[in-house]
Amino acid sequence: MREPIRPPLLSRVPVWAWVTADAGLALFLTTVFLGLATTRNASAPDLIDYAGALATGLPIAVRRLWPRAVFVIVLIGGLGMREFFVPHVDPFGLSLALYTLASRTRAVLALFAAAAVAAQGVVELPLTATVRDQLGLVLAILVAAWAVGTAVRQRRLYTERLAEHAEERARAEAAEERLRIARELHDVIGHSLSTIAVQAGVAGHVGGAEEMGRTLASIEETSRSALRETRRLLGVLREDGESDLAPAPRLADLDVLAERTRAAGLAVELEIDGEVEGEMELTVYRIVQEALTNVLKHAGARHVRVRIERQGDGLVVEVTDDGTRGPARPYGHGLTGLRERVQIFGGEFEAGGRSPRGFRVMARLPL
Repeated sequence: MREPIRPPLLSRVPVWAWVTADAGLALFLTTVFLGLATTRNASAPDLIDYAGALATGLPIAVRRLWPRAVFVIVLIGGLGMREFFVPHVDPFGLSLALYTLASRTRAVLALFAAAAVAAQGVVELPLTATVRDQLGLVLAILVAAWAVGTAVRQRRLYTERLAEHAEERARAEAAEERLRIARELHDVIGHSLSTIAVQAGVAGHVGGAEEMGRTLASIEETSRSALRETRRLLGVLREDGESDLAPAPRLADLDVLAERTRAAGLAVELEIDGEVEGEMELTVYRIVQEALTNVLKHAGARHVRVRIERQGDGLVVEVTDDGTRGPARPYGHGLTGLRERVQIFGGEFEAGGRSPRGFRVMARLPL
């Protein structure tokens, strides 16, 4: 069994744990800011000083829940606290709020606003080397916070798109597999039941016990063959790999298929001059099987000719009968399934009536 793919470690941390950590950080920053407002104030702190300290620190606790509102509050609160910082700008809460906002949405305007507030607090005339260094440091911190947040957001979007693409691909593969199994079940069950129905109809009109016994034996063999192939298909659907899978039909099994069809009262002429392997061999078998099924069900024919011949760089599979003309026959999904099988290999498929009577199914598969 494959080990399930696990998300990154940080994404497995529950939201309440992050909120708890942010709350602890917010309390710490608020305590620091209140201390700065008390120790670095030339006079006793007033209500505005305490409000600035609280507005700059406490909103950090909910920065993940309301990043835009937290950024605005911290930006305004920092205006009242910047006289207690050196340089005169909040490098902690503002950069953290900017990072959070950039990790959620495009925050270019927020970056400009934070940079403008920082520059207004740091820049003093005359513009000394110390002022330039402080301004460069503060701007570098803000740009770094914004860049890291933007990178996190882009990474999250990329991961989500990869997950969506993988899900779409999985759905497409599942749909393709369902279609393949549906074609297999149609070919297996359709042919076997048609053969059994014809043989059962014949059995009702035969008079001798010996001929009746041969017909019933043929019905039994056809039923067992259909059961084996159905078990093989169902085994493909098992995930534990413990099912005893029967091998897929091959060209060598066409003799048995022709013999069962003959037992249903249809003369079958089989000519094989070419070899293929793998999935193409199963496709060739299914083409012949479906064509013989249609002849039994719809054609009212007495004779059918199956020809498998290698021509140049391709393999030609042709099934012709002497029954009624094709346009008058009611066909279901069988020929459509055969056309899809052939198109998988880039081959050509034709099916239609032939003159003066009968029907022809032809497939050319490139080798």
